[in-house]
Amino acid sequence: MSHLAPDDVASSHNEEDFTETRWTQVALAGSEDGSAAARDALEQLCARYWPSIYSYLRRRGKAPVEAEDLTQAFLADLIAKQAFSRADPSKGRFRNFLLGALRRFLVDGQRRTDAEKRGRNKVVLVGDFVEVEREYSEEAEPALGPDEVFDRRWAATILQAAYSELQAEFSRAGKEARFRELSRFLSDPGNGADYEVLAGKLGMSSRAVPAAVCRFRDRYRELVRQTVLATVAGAEQVNREFEDLFR
Repeated sequence: MSHLAPDDVASSHNEEDFTETRWTQVALAGSEDGSAAARDALEQLCARYWPSIYSYLRRRGKAPVEAEDLTQAFLADLIAKQAFSRADPSKGRFRNFLLGALRRFLVDGQRRTDAEKRGRNKVVLVGDFVEVEREYSEEAEPALGPDEVFDRRWAATILQAAYSELQAEFSRAGKEARFRELSRFLSDPGNGADYEVLAGKLGMSSRAVPAAVCRFRDRYRELVRQTVLATVAGAEQVNREFEDLFR
């Protein structure tokens, strides 16, 4: 899947565009009230970021089956110990919190055993280990270390989340065909000839197409920024996160 270059997204950042965030989804996931909102937030976090955990474990030399089991056990351990309630945005990024917790989990073998006894299969993972393993095998560069693989997958997850949300917005508006045609311009702004073809497909004037492409790209940028902002302490860390993830 093609997306805007990360530099394009980061360079469009303006701190005034953002309202202050306090990791609302993480805070909800760490809530002890047992509410449906808390459960949903927890499941969404697990579903979104478990591929980064799995990829890290694979690069640490774990076989696919072992990496799958450890991913499940680690998430079960986080849930059982209500670790998300201790995630503090003032102490760093959620990405760093999760990676630090994973490292500690791997060091502590007894903790891992206890997590498995609590029932790792109770963790809800909305995903496909077979597909993530395929992506890991195809994308992971041999020279990258485990931390770098973790960050690479995290960055891909952020881009995919923004892309999926943009697709959902068009779908809700009944504009799936328009999304399909415009999505190719996320990686390439196109030219006059491209716009003429697109105008015919979408029933638009050739003059209207550049503006439609611009709005589409701008909305994608905004969704990427929102996704990153949800994992850092505030707007001032967004550019730093882009520098770390997309360097």
